[in-house]
Amino acid sequence: MSNSTSDSAPKNLYHYDPNANVALGAAALFGLSSIVHLVVMVKKRTFFYTAMTVGAFMMTGGYAARYLSAKSPHKIMLYVAQSLLILLPPSLYAATIYMIYGRIVLLVNSPKASVIRPTRVTKIFVIGDILAFFIQSAGGGMMAQEGKAELGKTVLLTGLAVQLIFFGFFLIIAVVFDRRMTQSPMRHIIPKYGKHSWRKLLVLLLCAAVIIVVRCLYRIAEYVLGTDGYLLQHEWCAYAGDTIPMLVVQVAFHVIHAGDVFPKPGEEKETDESYIGLTERA
Repeated sequence: MSNSTSDSAPKNLYHYDPNANVALGAAALFGLSSIVHLVVMVKKRTFFYTAMTVGAFMMTGGYAARYLSAKSPHKIMLYVAQSLLILLPPSLYAATIYMIYGRIVLLVNSPKASVIRPTRVTKIFVIGDILAFFIQSAGGGMMAQEGKAELGKTVLLTGLAVQLIFFGFFLIIAVVFDRRMTQSPMRHIIPKYGKHSWRKLLVLLLCAAVIIVVRCLYRIAEYVLGTDGYLLQHEWCAYAGDTIPMLVVQVAFHVIHAGDVFPKPGEEKETDESYIGLTERA
């Protein structure tokens, strides 16, 4: 289908000819990653990965919907479905990142090294994440309604801004914690329970957070520039600015998994009693 259609032809809701095969390939990759996340989560009993796993399956559904939408680019329900299912999952990835950070602080038994206490970090940032999720959902839904597109765009941008603010604050907290722990003599006596160290997992959280922040900035730029902007006029931008970064985040959490860092039930009892019973608090 060409970009220019006659008045009688159904309107292409995209500003280009969407590639169905690329969308199908993305759905397959995200789907495979989602299944691995689910299996590993159950096997290692790391149920704080639930939010990320749900987000992974949502992303899979998003690209499956995009494949169908590319076949029928005039159908608004398919267009809205793929848009929302691809837009929202990073908020769920973020929830898992916040929960892992809190557990790292407990693992190293250094709550004072964190600007905010680990239990409060999880509550504050997850609440902020949920807020951003629902604001973005509302904005995306309003954009699909006739006469509410501009209001929906404003609401959606607000949700992205909320997500960006909370993630930026989290990055500051995590970097400060890492610097304090690097300078602490305690770093030499922290036991290693699995094949990865706690700091390697923390570095993963920082890298993932930076990637999601960049993706969030891309999304903000996309909506600010509008339908006449370069980003919404070219499909490759969506895959480069959103698809690939989010796939990298999902796969990175396979390579370094929290289940290979935190102690299994009962394992921490074999070490120094000064360490917090992480499994009892998880």
